[in-house]
Amino acid sequence: MKHALHYFACVIILTSFAALAAPGPKQLFSLTIAAPKEPIRAGTELRLLVTVTNTSDRTISFITSPGPIPEDGARYEIDVRDVQGSPAPPSAHLRGRDNRISTDYGSRIARTLGPGESFVDQVTVTRFHDLSQLGKYTIWVALPIPPRQDLGEGKVKSNSITVTVMQ
Repeated sequence: MKHALHYFACVIILTSFAALAAPGPKQLFSLTIAAPKEPIRAGTELRLLVTVTNTSDRTISFITSPGPIPEDGARYEIDVRDVQGSPAPPSAHLRGRDNRISTDYGSRIARTLGPGESFVDQVTVTRFHDLSQLGKYTIWVALPIPPRQDLGEGKVKSNSITVTVMQ
């Protein structure tokens, strides 16, 4: 009996470790951003390229603007934080915008990605965040899971990069 209890306890412990070590649900797509090679000057525009890659085994359609590298910053959640972890202030564009008036206008197309395929978007970070203060900023972007495709809900977050703003 003593050996059976010991065996049973070992099985429970090993099963618990296996559950903890198992990877979480695989993301349907990934977002990758690259940091600028050089520091940027305060007051200049910061544009980042976002590579969207279908990492699933099914086709996924995304709504995007037309063009070889569309400016789709409004579709993304853009998180910018200083070295203390405080969010960067909103840009003058956002502070002056009337939130009662929709700014989501223009041409839209569906961009369909098969498994393993990618496309590149562009986001102008400084359109949404004020980076006029000198220092280092950590930036990541997120994109909601496309609706009406039986993909679930939530968002996918990119890698984080660090950008240095200098005089």
